[in-house]
Parts: sequence; C-alpha cells; structure tokens
Amino acid sequence: MGERIPSEAGDFRQLLEAVSTPAELRELLHADGVNDAVIAEFVQAAGVDDVLDRIFGLMGTRFVPGKAGGGTGTVQWNVTTPDGPRAYRLEIADGRATGGRGAPGKATVTLSMSLQSLLRLCAGELNGVTGVMTGKIKVSGDMMFGAKMQGWFDYS
Repeated sequence: MGERIPSEAGDFRQLLEAVSTPAELRELLHADGVNDAVIAEFVQAAGVDDVLDRIFGLMGTRFVPGKAGGGTGTVQWNVTTPDGPRAYRLEIADGRATGGRGAPGKATVTLSMSLQSLLRLCAGELNGVTGVMTGKIKVSGDMMFGAKMQGWFDYS
C-alpha cells in the first residue's frame, strides 16, 4: 500500500478499496504524517458512508467463531464522523458476524466512539477496555458482552 499520504479523492478511494485486513489498516494509519486530522480528511474524501460500509462489511470476515464460544448478540455502534453521527450494527449469531448500516431493533451492547477510534479499534491498535477507561469508547448495555467481543476477531 505504500507509505505516502494521498492527495486526491481518487487516491483515497483506491486506498479504501485496498484495505481488507487489520494489518493493512494499521499500515495506512502509520503512514508518515497521519494523525486524526488526516484521518478525517481521508474519510471525507473517500466518503464517510463508504468508509463505514467497508469497515462494517469487513468485520464479519475477521470474526473467529471458535473464539466466541457460541456467544451471540447485537452491537449498536454510534460513530461520530466529520459528516455527523452514524449508527451501524453488528449481529453475532450462528457462527457469523454481519455488519451493516442502521441501529438494530434491540442491542445487547451499544458502543459510541469517534471514527478515528473505530479505525484504531478495528486495526487492533486500540484495546476496547483501554478505550473505555480513557473515555474514547462509551459503553452501555451488557458491558461483559462488549468486553469479551473484542477477543472474537482476528486482528492480523
């Protein structure tokens, strides 16, 4: 993927499409000069909804059913973005995790965070418990489910 900061909207879209693993996301987040402001610029250039759709679409591919031990539930993600708040859901059931737009009918746990924190969490750089303790992630509902859930995904 390279170590440069893209300069045009097309570059941002190509980078977005190239990200398919947490390791690739970490590489993007570690490019020279990348900080929260650059992430916000990237997200706006690529399209907030396109970035979130990509992230939540990929979550299911990183789910490891054996680590979940049969755990099931629905997570509501409230994400603060440069274009305003967005709600997404992640449904975990029957050995699968499926993400998508919109709040679920009933959430087991609700996680609220900035888009930058979401990207760092998905890249395996922000530990969920640390995020809660530092105020980067707000949790309501079944906190134990939320704490266990992070261990159900492959961050390599």
